Amino acid sequence: MKALWKIMLVVLFASASALAVGSDESYTLKIFGNANMDDTIDEKDLAYVEGVIKGANTATNLSDANYDGKIDDDDLAQINQIISGEEKKLTIIDNVNRVVNLNMPLERIVLARMGCIEEALISIGATDKIVGITTEIKESRPNIAEAGDMMDLPEVGYGKDLDYEKILELDPDVVFIDEYYQKIVTEKLEKLPGEIPVVTMELGVPDTKRVIPGIKALGVLFRKESEAGKVIDWIQKYDNIIMDRTKDLDPEKMPAFYIESADWTTYGSDKWDGKAAAECGGRNIIDGVELYSQGSWGEYKVDPEWVLQQDIDVIFRRVQAQTALVSEETAKASIAEIINRPGWDEIDAVKNGRVYIYVKEMNFAPSNIIGRCYFAKLLQPELFSDLDPEVIANEYWQTFMGYEYPEMWVYPEPK
Repeated sequence: MKALWKIMLVVLFASASALAVGSDESYTLKIFGNANMDDTIDEKDLAYVEGVIKGANTATNLSDANYDGKIDDDDLAQINQIISGEEKKLTIIDNVNRVVNLNMPLERIVLARMGCIEEALISIGATDKIVGITTEIKESRPNIAEAGDMMDLPEVGYGKDLDYEKILELDPDVVFIDEYYQKIVTEKLEKLPGEIPVVTMELGVPDTKRVIPGIKALGVLFRKESEAGKVIDWIQKYDNIIMDRTKDLDPEKMPAFYIESADWTTYGSDKWDGKAAAECGGRNIIDGVELYSQGSWGEYKVDPEWVLQQDIDVIFRRVQAQTALVSEETAKASIAEIINRPGWDEIDAVKNGRVYIYVKEMNFAPSNIIGRCYFAKLLQPELFSDLDPEVIANEYWQTFMGYEYPEMWVYPEPK
């Protein structure tokens, strides 16, 4: 049997149930040494373990900081090392409840899949640890590659079609992959020399409740807890504003909205773009509709005639970056394609000029709060009259990315 620290591992820190943002609840940082089961490892954990040793406290699942089967002074030493950033190993519980050890510090990493971890690493100042990236970062998110100085880094392929020899050549301490390709990538790397750990982390989700634990975990893994804390504080600042102002709204009086993706696909409030827009002051027309069944990716395929029959106050159309929002001319053309559909001139959203196109990347990123701010402003312009999403987006990019976002987020921009 391989030693514990050589096990190929999968780490899924950002679980959907991990955090309740905008409330008094917190999530548990699943790292051994977090004895009191809160969201950080600090002096309170030392006190808790001392209480366990003396018999005053009950041992928790994470009290055995060095994971050696007993709780003693060595665990206090490990916690002190974690607090000071001097630990040689870090024992974690992944999201499939596997206990694994990481050799620390992590100095060389390969990003084998675009799970938006690359953006999070930029935001906490850890891109100097990246030695190789997936091809898709340069192709699909060149602005991120530019912001993180990744354009000249070696490429290791894409998804399941990775260049494993190149990965071995780069000699990484860890390979980051998303959940979708984790199994096949791990199986292939296990057959090669080097026993490279595989970490699964997906931060490209429109859900601050999943993103924040992921950023927190990266802060611990790369000893950038202070930097991660600043990003988290920034996200929570705006998320709390949205939650506080919309919590008492009457659902019956909220504007009804429709989100449109390709081929008459829409999303309910529990998935993807719909989840980003949820609790932003509007009512999703697909929620609770029994006529359509949710697809395997959380989508609903709707009939255009059904859409025409709905009372819709706001229409949102999703587009890819570097397409319809690269210029005002292309943006106007995309809007025209929607409002000129037969019969759509009778929809309230069209009559009142509340049809918007947005770049989907505002939702599928660690900074998905940008998307929530736009949705809130467009759904409840009076309630959020003091909120300027464009200013907020620029604040994030200039503060944490050190880069200017190259195109529009939404068209037309909210007033």
